[in-house]
Amino acid sequence: MVRWFTPSRRFALFWLTLIGGVIVGSRVELDKTTLIWLFAIWLIIAVSGQLASIEIFALSVASTLLGAWLWQVTGGESWLKTDWLSSSVKQMIDWRNVLIDRIFLALPEPHGSLLAGILLGNRLKLDRSLLEAFRIVGLSHIIAASGQNLAILIANIRTVLQGALGRKAFFAALVIVVVYIVLTGAPASILRAGLMISLVLLGEYLGRPSRSLNGLVLAAGILTLFQPKILLDIGFQLSLAATYGLVRLAPLVQRLISPHWPRWLSGVISETLAATLMTTPLIVLYFERLSLVSPLINLIVVPIIPLLMALGLSASMIIMIWPLLGQLVIWLTWPILAGIVILSEKVAGLSFASTDLTLPAVTIGIFMAALFALAEYLSWRSWQESRRIEQ
Repeated sequence: MVRWFTPSRRFALFWLTLIGGVIVGSRVELDKTTLIWLFAIWLIIAVSGQLASIEIFALSVASTLLGAWLWQVTGGESWLKTDWLSSSVKQMIDWRNVLIDRIFLALPEPHGSLLAGILLGNRLKLDRSLLEAFRIVGLSHIIAASGQNLAILIANIRTVLQGALGRKAFFAALVIVVVYIVLTGAPASILRAGLMISLVLLGEYLGRPSRSLNGLVLAAGILTLFQPKILLDIGFQLSLAATYGLVRLAPLVQRLISPHWPRWLSGVISETLAATLMTTPLIVLYFERLSLVSPLINLIVVPIIPLLMALGLSASMIIMIWPLLGQLVIWLTWPILAGIVILSEKVAGLSFASTDLTLPAVTIGIFMAALFALAEYLSWRSWQESRRIEQ
């Protein structure tokens, strides 16, 4: 088991335990001086050439103590000043508001508001009954500038483009991440998700998909390092869970269904199911509602979101330059938007569509820990099998 902890996995372990230390520090008041001295002692043990098992244990303790110290020093608040970005962000928001107004003029309601919500996370003008329908069927994430939405979108687009572009699909995905950040006005949730997803994509582009999880852990660790309180943000937790599902669970699901479906379709289905499975426990925890139809509805709707986004983004860029042509292009989204509205309202009207569900945080934690453990165990077994084949 110790041999499984390669240098890259030890690197990931450092960031994981640092995050754990931040959580501990947020719950327990600890003396800062004692923490830093203990950190130094365990760090010395970790690098002093001890047995591998002792080094791994010492590294875990040292990084946990560092995380706890970080929270005690900062109180969870961000210590990185970003005032210099405020003018650029304001310009993005102003441009986004102009774009939203033009979308509203081009499409009737509720379709204009729905497209603005899907593209830009703007749901202010959406009808309350439609918002409730989305909540019941588990589609609220498609009308929010959320990390979960961006993670699923980029994964699906990359899967669809992989066959035509090969490794160059990486650059297309990165361009879409940047465009999406700009269009949404660069909110914190999208910046976080953009960093995590970009690192995961980089791992796959470099031919090391197994390192994608390390990229995810690194991104989460860096964000926690600069703003410890981010761990308490629901959007951050959802984007982290969704991206983990895409990295770890989706390949396992795809192996089960790929013999029966085309590769691109099995990829989209597995990514959607994996992200839904990982985020559902958090949704139950925070919103105390379980959508019984969410997996099926997401399988129907989420695969067409990339097409809708592509049309919407193209029309949005055209409409700012040539309004008349942009309005014609944006009308291509109307049949898709109408289908989503009709499907959501019909299914939400079913008596069994969703149910109120309140579970203790401990129960949710145990369930998610079991999912993580299962995914990591299967990964470890796969590593063992590959080692046997090499030998």
